[in-house]
Amino acid sequence: MGIKATTRIYGILGHPVSQSLSPPMHNAAFEHLGLDSVYLAFDVDPRDIDEAVNSIRVLGLCGINVTIPHKQSVIESLDEIVPEAVIVGAVNTIINNNGVLRGYNTDVSGVLKSIRSELGFNPHSKNVFIVGAGGAARAVTVAMCTGGARSIVIANRTCSRAQNLVEELSAHFDSVSFSAIPLDDADSVSELIAPADILINCSSCGMGDIESLCLPLGLLSGNCVVYDLVYKPSVTPLVRDCRDLGLKAASGLGMLLYQGVDAFEIWTGETAPVEIMRKALSVSG
Repeated sequence: MGIKATTRIYGILGHPVSQSLSPPMHNAAFEHLGLDSVYLAFDVDPRDIDEAVNSIRVLGLCGINVTIPHKQSVIESLDEIVPEAVIVGAVNTIINNNGVLRGYNTDVSGVLKSIRSELGFNPHSKNVFIVGAGGAARAVTVAMCTGGARSIVIANRTCSRAQNLVEELSAHFDSVSFSAIPLDDADSVSELIAPADILINCSSCGMGDIESLCLPLGLLSGNCVVYDLVYKPSVTPLVRDCRDLGLKAASGLGMLLYQGVDAFEIWTGETAPVEIMRKALSVSG
């Protein structure tokens, strides 16, 4: 890949960001399509995020992804935000249109495309059980709502966070039946996990040395599918345990892929080379 004075610059803002798989994914797509573009990683201290966002304008960067811990804090520095990102309360993709910065949240579309592709699952009129109530859970919940879910249970260690999320999102999606329960309430978890059509882990449980989820997986129906947003290791304890029970289960690498696919298409107007991007992720991960 030759860098020239005309090369269009894209990148990701995060802290830390050295572990990001987005640079190899996007650079593989640029190279495959012969685009004069490059994607870089920028480690930005939270105290400097406003200046970093303004530098997108000043330096003429074409598009930026945003990851932890900046997805919420970038919002006040943007000129426009699409309605979906407003509901989620987070932005993970920014496009620079002649100095006007517009924010998107492709995590929402990314998780929908991933569960459809990896698990053959359509959330329309289905019962959803979500573990976690942080930023990832928020995007996933909005995705399930926009996908037409019938009911959504949010189980979280700190139940007040789950309740706050339910109260806020129920105002936007009044056709969905919401419930918030504490993750350590065994009776409530057992009662509400049994009818689930999909179980989605949006917590960090199972990532690296973090303890895995303790859920009554044996109560899940044989038709239930399981999606774990954790993607390192590629086969998480939750995915392994569910597959051992004969359930279809997938890790979150697909969400990373498809949110990147949608960001790429927003930036470039080109059809993203999905399989090239998938291969770059699998090699890098």
